[in-house]
Amino acid sequence: MMDMGRERTRETDILLERASPPREKRYIYSGEAAGSHPGYALAPNKRSPRRRVSTFNIILTLFAAGIAIVLYVNNFLTVNHLAAEVDQLQGRYDALANTNATLRAEVSRKSSWERIGDLATKQLGLMYPKEQPTMMEVDEGEFGKPPDGGAR
Repeated sequence: MMDMGRERTRETDILLERASPPREKRYIYSGEAAGSHPGYALAPNKRSPRRRVSTFNIILTLFAAGIAIVLYVNNFLTVNHLAAEVDQLQGRYDALANTNATLRAEVSRKSSWERIGDLATKQLGLMYPKEQPTMMEVDEGEFGKPPDGGAR
């Protein structure tokens, strides 16, 4: 029984070979099979020449990469330098803000009415009036014009 199965597959293979002509594995550059052009002697396709990378392109690429690296490092160093400068200026700003706050507190303390009144009485000998001041009305005609002709 096994022999019959093998014979059938062999017969099937033979029939298939007869039904279709054998394909050539050679192609022309237009992409059509060689069997469709009878009478032509076709050479097998040549391997396409591998495109060489020119030395100029390699040098140009390396030069561009070098410039990019130099610019990146320069940018990195500049950013670090600026960050250090910002930190230094922030420290100066904080110190000046602290000094300004201290000076404002001192001005506020020294400009109080109680302190000014005490200094006026102790150092300058000024005193508060004992009676209320009275209002006086002065008539301009009584005094006349000033001696320098009215200009003050």
